[in-house]
Amino acid sequence: MPSSSLLGSISESVTQFANIIAKTIDTDVLIVDNNFNVIGETNRYFVQHSLVNINTMVGQVIINQQKMVIPNKSECQICQNCKDFGKCQIAGFIGIPLFYDDRVIGAIALILPKHRIKNIFQDVDSSIAFINNMAEDLVRRIQTKQKFNELNQFIKEREQILDLLSDAVVMTDNLGIIKYYNKAFQRIFQSNNDFIGKEIQSLLPHKVIYDYFETRHEYENQKVLIDLGTQSFYGFISCRVIQYNGNNKIRVVFTFKTISEVIQNARAAEKGSVVTLQWLKDWIIPNDVLDRAKALAITNEMILIKGKAENINEILAKGICNYSDRNLQGLTPIYCDSIYREHLERFIFDEFGEIQKSDHGTIFFKNIEDMPLYLQKRLLYFLKYGKIRYKNIKYIKSDVRLIFSTTANLEKLVEKGLFLEELYYRIIENVIEIPVLQNSKTLQNMISTGLEFYKKEYDKEEVILSKEALEFLSSYNWYEDTSKIDVVLEQIVLRYKDAVSVDDLYALGLVRNEKEENIQTISEIEKLKIKNLLHEGYSKTKISKLLGISRATLYRKLEEYNL
Repeated sequence: MPSSSLLGSISESVTQFANIIAKTIDTDVLIVDNNFNVIGETNRYFVQHSLVNINTMVGQVIINQQKMVIPNKSECQICQNCKDFGKCQIAGFIGIPLFYDDRVIGAIALILPKHRIKNIFQDVDSSIAFINNMAEDLVRRIQTKQKFNELNQFIKEREQILDLLSDAVVMTDNLGIIKYYNKAFQRIFQSNNDFIGKEIQSLLPHKVIYDYFETRHEYENQKVLIDLGTQSFYGFISCRVIQYNGNNKIRVVFTFKTISEVIQNARAAEKGSVVTLQWLKDWIIPNDVLDRAKALAITNEMILIKGKAENINEILAKGICNYSDRNLQGLTPIYCDSIYREHLERFIFDEFGEIQKSDHGTIFFKNIEDMPLYLQKRLLYFLKYGKIRYKNIKYIKSDVRLIFSTTANLEKLVEKGLFLEELYYRIIENVIEIPVLQNSKTLQNMISTGLEFYKKEYDKEEVILSKEALEFLSSYNWYEDTSKIDVVLEQIVLRYKDAVSVDDLYALGLVRNEKEENIQTISEIEKLKIKNLLHEGYSKTKISKLLGISRATLYRKLEEYNL
């Protein structure tokens, strides 16, 4: 049966309705759609031999959009015109049009044998009322079906949108039973299994997952490492609660971002990246620096970031880009090392170089002091005129915002002729200076929050830093390489169980003992002095006098230094 019509879309229900009417009234029933296709019929007394068309009684009911009641076929002109009039056993006919949204979508017809004419037409109004009630029920079935189809289409469209997300999404009920997950979730956890109906706490056994169902508190961007045996997830989890059907039902939505995706997005500064100024607040960048970054981010002005830590300079540039109106176009980082030589020039200034490709976006020149002078001249030309000249033939224009960073003293480089003076004065109009980490509140926050993170990761809440150890790490010269801080903190939590001292930090082998290094330096000098004196032919007695030590001490040092 065709299903392109509304009646055809519920053909099974139509057949059921036809049988119910036929059994109730004891007659044959024919239900036809507005395309004159038979959707439901019964054969208690008659078998359909001819097709339904516009010239049939049912066809006229649909065309005229009116009921038709015929107690005697011999009085019906349509029957009289039929070629089978003489041998047709049909004695009477009742047809009711089916309306849906004020339009006819078909008809219900009673095909009456001769012996049913008297009973039916004794109370024909009751029969018509019964058919009308059945017609209304049938239309309600169609409405329900349509709403169901619309809801399914709505759900499919939303699921398709969720499947396009790079973030993994899973939705559970209030007990943790999975009701929905997108393709990214299945991809991240590398499984072809169906997760519907499974408990997320069992699927992903981690404290962060358990936390919601124990505390009922939402959270955002919790950094986790989930070991699943054959694989692991390392990234961020967020948890949100949604309610529907009033306040009766609750759904819990978890989103997952892998570290690799976060890093990739951070480098491209795509919208939705966790590298935002809000994310940097209170632990990497001081608040006063962030306030200035926000004020400059919403402009289109060039910015120079001055700081000793290259990675912090870069991460602030990404945060600025995400805060700006150009965030959707992303951030293009360019590393200015002269070791790239001719490749760097083509990469930046070629016809299809980054300046052209980043039109309406943002370019970040990392360590601008490393850019060769001849490229500084080309960059200066672009700053002055907003275009670059390609092979002395044509000009290429680009509306791109520039952010620079430096770890050097550019003013001194200008004095030495290592940096263009005019370029220097153009890029220092808007400077953001990041203070050194050593002995700063920022460094203390990085240490304390980092330690807490690894304690939760390894479930070792008893690990603490002694006052001396905390002061040592806060005053330690990290040479502005913040990545080393997390390495040390993770090893502290892995190796120790309770209070950690300065000596424990030395034992890790990841921080220097400057006192021992100084002693070692004196020993090395002494060893080299003795070795040189022996090589020059001095006797041991003479060497001991020159060094101001006894012969016994000299022999001990010779043995100690393996000389």
